[in-house]
Amino acid sequence: MHMLSMLGLLLVANLFSWFAPAPQDLSEPRLHEVHNIYVGNMGDDDEAGRFRLLLEEQVAKKGFAVVDSPEKADAILTGALSVRIHRNSSTARVYVTLNTPKGQRLWGRDFGSKMTNIFSLNEPVKLRAQDVANGLKQDWDKSAKLAPKR
Repeated sequence: MHMLSMLGLLLVANLFSWFAPAPQDLSEPRLHEVHNIYVGNMGDDDEAGRFRLLLEEQVAKKGFAVVDSPEKADAILTGALSVRIHRNSSTARVYVTLNTPKGQRLWGRDFGSKMTNIFSLNEPVKLRAQDVANGLKQDWDKSAKLAPKR
């Protein structure tokens, strides 16, 4: 009877180890530990290059340090920008990811297109850069609030 109980306990312990979450690699930063960001490739066309510069400006306005090389960064922000020109408006959509220099994904989001009047001062590519910086900062703040206190 005692042997059967021990066998049962070992089986239960083994089951828990199979379903337990894998330990997090603490050598990799979490989103709220990112302070230095390198803004990388956002596509190959002229608007993508312009978007990259606008994004660097907006990310810096949110309090992150924008660095000039991936080697100096805590994380690398890359993505793909798509701009559509319509008869009286244009739209911009961007998907971005934030990865550690080792390639671990920390964050990513799709910022959808919003119709913008071409005569409006609210230019869609600039709006998407603002949306990305705002979304990153909001999620960074959430990550910081959820982090265990040290």
